[in-house]
Parts: sequence; structure tokens; C-alpha cells
Amino acid sequence: MGRILTEISEGELLDKISILEIKLKEIKDENLLKEVRKEYKILNELKNSNISFNEEVNSLYIALKETNMKIWSIENEKRLCEKNSEFKERFIKLSRDEYLANDQRAQIKSKINN
Repeated sequence: MGRILTEISEGELLDKISILEIKLKEIKDENLLKEVRKEYKILNELKNSNISFNEEVNSLYIALKETNMKIWSIENEKRLCEKNSEFKERFIKLSRDEYLANDQRAQIKSKINN
């Protein structure tokens, strides 16, 4: 299958890169990391040639990465709940935290775009 090329916003590009950076840190499987490294290299090159980082963009990027790390952690905890068939208060709280974090993520991406 060939590559699919599409335009994306600056916020979306930085979001993808921040998630890939988290995956590079968190994933231990070398086979999975191979693809992550490949995608990270491509997207990082696009970032370097298309986005000029200033103090504000850098600050927003850090906030975006922190928010994505929070979502990563929440999703891991929800997987444990799923594994243990625990769908009561803890699962509900995690689900609420996740959608709130996703709302925050969308706001940060919007600020980057503007």
C-alpha cells in the first residue's frame, strides 16, 4: 500500500509528534518501536521545515505533551479496569478525566493553530 498524503494543521502535527515521543519512551517492543521511529523521523522533519518555534509555541507544545501523557496514563488505568472487570466509580472517574483531558488537548491544539 502506498503513502497517503494530506494537509494537517500545525496543532495536529505537534499533537502527533508529542504522542510519538510518548510512545518512544513508553513502548518496549522493538518491532513496534521501529515503526514509531520511522513516523517520528518523517513528522519531525516536517515540523522543522514548517513550524517556527517561539516561546509561546514551545510552551503550548509542552502543555500538549503533558496532556497527552495524562491521557496515556488514564488509558492504561482504564485497560486495567477492563482487565479486572471493574466498571464502577474508578472507571467512571477515569472516563470523565479522559474526556476532560481530551477537551484540554483540543483547546491547546486550537491555540497552536491560531
